[in-house]
Amino acid sequence: MKDGKKHLKLNKSNKYQNQLQQKIEELQGKLIEVQEREKRSLADYQNLQRRTQQERGHVAKFANRELIQSLLPILENLETATQQIKNKGLDMILDQLKQVLQQYGVEEINALGKEFDLETMEAVETNGEGNFVTEVIKKGYKLKGEVIQHAQVILGKK
Repeated sequence: MKDGKKHLKLNKSNKYQNQLQQKIEELQGKLIEVQEREKRSLADYQNLQRRTQQERGHVAKFANRELIQSLLPILENLETATQQIKNKGLDMILDQLKQVLQQYGVEEINALGKEFDLETMEAVETNGEGNFVTEVIKKGYKLKGEVIQHAQVILGKK
């Protein structure tokens, strides 16, 4: 009889151990699942931070873009006026405007005599054959390396 009770106790003990083992395995599986979810969430958060930082940098870099684009016609008109009217005051104002624009990262696209570049120029006319800029109709400008106004040019032989 003692052996029977012992055997019964062992069976109950083994059954209980099996249940515990199954519960442990189940909990370990859930733990792994939660850890993987945490890793994905952390990666998503880091990606969001990186994208937000990039967007902030882009916004800061080009925050003045519209203002600068609206100043370009004024710059061009001042340049035209200084060519037609010789006045030291007018020349000084033009130089100041160019300096301010340069401080904000504006640079003129140097097109005259260069080979045509689709990225920075717009061909409005051609004089015969050739792929070189023979005349600049309207100057082009870049803001911190990005074209904000294409140079309008006439193409021809060098």
